[in-house]
Amino acid sequence: MKYLLLFVLLFLFVQTAHSNQRYTVYCEALLLEASADSMIAQIGTTEATGRNDGAVEKYLCSVGLSKGLAYCAAGQYWCFMVAAEALGIMIRNIPLPRTGLANAIYNRAKKHGQRTKFKPQRHDLIVWRKGKTAFGHVERIIVVGKAGYVTTVGFNTSPGKGKSQRDGQGVWKRRRNIFHPLGRMRVRGLVGFITERRGVK
Repeated sequence: MKYLLLFVLLFLFVQTAHSNQRYTVYCEALLLEASADSMIAQIGTTEATGRNDGAVEKYLCSVGLSKGLAYCAAGQYWCFMVAAEALGIMIRNIPLPRTGLANAIYNRAKKHGQRTKFKPQRHDLIVWRKGKTAFGHVERIIVVGKAGYVTTVGFNTSPGKGKSQRDGQGVWKRRRNIFHPLGRMRVRGLVGFITERRGVK
């Protein structure tokens, strides 16, 4: 039994190591940094009644969605949108699709970006996926640690370990691992950014 368990764990580790991918897309350097500033300023923002409403509705509005829906991906887009507006950069130059789906962000990067080594970097988006569905969760890395651990900022999450990790009530810093699942969701991969156009559509 002991060896069977060890084999299963080893198999899962190998499968995860080979399935995770990282894709990079182009983003103007000023926009990338400004979007991070916008995101950091949102930490601590909370919902009004715990139903994806109140102060978080602006994130949903930025991608054309109404209150009550999940806003993890919408929040990430909003950060780029307000940064672009402040810098006078056209909205079409935002490197993320205007969407409320975390995996739509990953799908676009996979289609148009450049595949790189699965190694986290500051500004990367870590994307989780629930089974084979279109649903999942996304957070942005602000600090890279050791052994796959990273510090992220997530929208629609909770500040404590005892609460929902992907459907929380605000914007918080989190400690994640790029190899670890999030509840029933597995890490699908990373979306990174480069500030030079070489090889990127």
